[in-house]
Amino acid sequence: MIGNKNKANFILGAVSLAFFSSYPFKHTFVGGLLAGGFGAAMIGGLADWFAVSALFRRPLGIPFRTAIIPRNREKIFQALVHMVGNQLLMKENIKSKLSEWDIAGTLAKVMVEHGGKNVIKRMLYSFIRDIVAQVKPKQLGKIIDEIIKNTVYKTRVALYIIDGIEWLIKNSYDDKIIKFFLKQCVLLIEHKQAHVLFAQYFIIARQRYEQGMKRRKFFNQLLNLSAEEVGSFGQKALIESLIAMQDEQHTLRQKFKIWLQQWLIIKRTDVVFQQKIQEWIYQFLNKTNAAQYAAKDIAEFCAGALVNNRQTVKWLEVFINQFDKMIADFAQNEHERGKFDQVVKNMISQWLDNYHDEIGKIVMESLDKFTNAMLVAFIENKVGNDLQMIRINGSVVGGLVGVVLYIMSFWL
Repeated sequence: MIGNKNKANFILGAVSLAFFSSYPFKHTFVGGLLAGGFGAAMIGGLADWFAVSALFRRPLGIPFRTAIIPRNREKIFQALVHMVGNQLLMKENIKSKLSEWDIAGTLAKVMVEHGGKNVIKRMLYSFIRDIVAQVKPKQLGKIIDEIIKNTVYKTRVALYIIDGIEWLIKNSYDDKIIKFFLKQCVLLIEHKQAHVLFAQYFIIARQRYEQGMKRRKFFNQLLNLSAEEVGSFGQKALIESLIAMQDEQHTLRQKFKIWLQQWLIIKRTDVVFQQKIQEWIYQFLNKTNAAQYAAKDIAEFCAGALVNNRQTVKWLEVFINQFDKMIADFAQNEHERGKFDQVVKNMISQWLDNYHDEIGKIVMESLDKFTNAMLVAFIENKVGNDLQMIRINGSVVGGLVGVVLYIMSFWL
């Protein structure tokens, strides 16, 4: 396909040739008419060729008012930056469009209907496989050990323990724990071995009471209490007491709860107590080689995960199941989608307020990569063909004007 540049060159050449061919006959009406029309067309074409060429370079080497685009490079770039930042991508326009966009709905649709969940799962699986392949158990074990110790050292553990106990009491978990503990005690005391222990403790207690004294020994013989009877009685009495204490309104339980609450209040301000707890935990951690245990477990897990892909998948099942449930709930829960949508839009809006000026900088950085030659080539490639129509129009319009002027002046 012939471009407009070739057409313009052909027309300019044709009208120039026609002008010089008709010029010797300019004294006749027809010759003057042709010479006037083709001469004006040639002048118009040459003038517009110079004008179009002057946009990009220096035609005929003339420096005055030529190479307009390269000379005004910075002005053009600044105008583009201003247009993009303050007109096309103006903050208000972006926020207006953003408010109309259902981000949460689009995300849910991508996840549920377009396989987004599966893509994330595959990415997560590959990510974990890569991490597992690069893990060094000993180093990671030491890091975990240091993190635990540093965290404990910097954290007031005793206060967290007190907070935890208070939370348990506030949510009635203390009654559940006590009840569970009492039931386990009942099961333990009901065991046959407990009966034997009670009998043995009775024998020991009786021997300590008698201490070789005949009078006390005689008194015990009068009571005629066997070790088995006392053991059975003590076992039964303790079980009944423990069962009775399972009632939340039991006097001893109420007294214990009151004592515990008062103890917590006192210990919350007891710096010595808190320091002792802190030191005890830290000493325990120092005596425990957490790094070694962690390294061993990490090494076993990594070895199994690399050999058996199913192990990795099985390890991820819990997370993946929760992820699927979370996505399903998100897709169905309009209220949660609305909250998520608002949070994301607020974050983007805040980012725009803080970094909107970066858009102009990014545009300018991209434009600065263009050399003058690249800029000229880029613009010519986009609009050069249309600009060549100016030359064609100049030749056509100039020729028509030349004919009209010749006819009007012929009879003057």
